[in-house]
Amino acid sequence: MARPLRNTKPDGTLYYRREVVEDEIKKLATLCVSELERRSAIWPSTVPGFVSPEALVYFVRNLPESSHRDKLTEKLLGRVVRRVPLATDAGGHTTSLTRMNIREDVVDHFVDLLLRDQNEYDNRLDYYEVNFNSAIAWDRQDASTRHWTHENRSDEMGSDETEVSNWVEAAVGGYDPFEADELDKKYYRLRLDDAIDSLPEFQRRIVEMLRQDIPIESKDPSVASISKVLSKSEKTIRTHRDKAFASLRLRLEHKGRA
Repeated sequence: MARPLRNTKPDGTLYYRREVVEDEIKKLATLCVSELERRSAIWPSTVPGFVSPEALVYFVRNLPESSHRDKLTEKLLGRVVRRVPLATDAGGHTTSLTRMNIREDVVDHFVDLLLRDQNEYDNRLDYYEVNFNSAIAWDRQDASTRHWTHENRSDEMGSDETEVSNWVEAAVGGYDPFEADELDKKYYRLRLDDAIDSLPEFQRRIVEMLRQDIPIESKDPSVASISKVLSKSEKTIRTHRDKAFASLRLRLEHKGRA
């Protein structure tokens, strides 16, 4: 039997997964590691073997630390990204900074919940096991309301320069996705490329420039810094860099794992 959920509804009763999800989890638990990973990559939902996002959340929350869990986490984060509107046009160019911020907020919020849950059970994730699409829709609505309401004021007051949460800061620590010893490994480089591609657009651009050794800020006006190229303050760039590194660490770190 799948681990029961702990969060409660307003009437005091516990949340529970739909019966179809419970049955799915039971069947998926009998699969070998490679088969579960293969099926978690299936898209769209009409393709036979598709794994529901609710079941994916369950396995990511309950599997022990391992490269297997990392791979499922990567697929789960891809499901989150699919539920948030793009901020780019067909050519990959950003068309709306506000939509980009909304997209980043939804992904960052989910990553933060996963990090917290790995440290200590976070019952806010329970609803994602009950109705994943609805949970992400609520996150989108909250982020949309916040960013569209304050779009102009944000430009004037610089309110996008929010501090990285203690949880994200702790998750980053001294982590460096571009550590030389790791980059020497072809498998790691391939996974790193995939992980960077799955980041929100603004974070991806920052990480790609860091990878090219472009400085975040420079006092030399002739040097093209990241803050200058993206027209954001140094503090904002560092905030989004840390969020990006927290996401990359969640996907890629294998130290001490099977």
